Amino acid sequence: MTKLPPLSALSEIPRLANSLPGADTDAAAAARVRQNSLTKPPGSLGRLEELAEFMAAWRGTDRPEIWRAQALVFAGNHGICAQGVNPYPQEVTGQMVANFQAGGAAINQLCRANGAELSVIALDLDRPTADFTQGPAMTEAECLEALNRGAATVPPKHAAASAAAMVELPIPISPRISTSAPPSTAAAPRFRAARHSASVIAGPWVKSAVGRSRSSAITESSAPLARHNWLIAAPPA
Repeated sequence: MTKLPPLSALSEIPRLANSLPGADTDAAAAARVRQNSLTKPPGSLGRLEELAEFMAAWRGTDRPEIWRAQALVFAGNHGICAQGVNPYPQEVTGQMVANFQAGGAAINQLCRANGAELSVIALDLDRPTADFTQGPAMTEAECLEALNRGAATVPPKHAAASAAAMVELPIPISPRISTSAPPSTAAAPRFRAARHSASVIAGPWVKSAVGRSRSSAITESSAPLARHNWLIAAPPA
């Protein structure tokens, strides 16, 4: 992976997005042909075959290998908590980070079982973002700082992983996901807000109301990002 210089303005993002490499559809097709030549019923491995084709497309080979895997957990706190969308205080984020670092969380076991490296990056847990129902969650300078800190965690090319998983750990997460989803799905935020360990029965309905109040502010993605909509719409799960 090529290291890019730090961003100095948000206006640089469309240009960078437009320069991102695309998937190698020929490699994906070759992987599909190879799978269908194996001694098994076509498609019998289900999702595993889809993931193999996905990896083939992005690794540029019909027989991709994961020789090094990495999981990056980014932790932060959101000001939207002021709207009562979460039953737990933001201090829980720090406790979860400590548990991750001590090796006591589920993701530690998943990484250990699959030979993946785990890094936990705590981003100013004592300084939450602003409440995005009242105004911008971050200034441009704050957003640039967060983006550049995130980019700095990616290893240089000679040490880069062949597969990386990036995970977000804020308190709360569901409303933020709902309101940052593509505009085509912004009409029903409550159906996208996950009912996870930090939710209660009333939680999804509160999150729905908050999401609807903010969805009108979401605009269409830029043309550069639209090149990758197929991946954003249906990422490997």
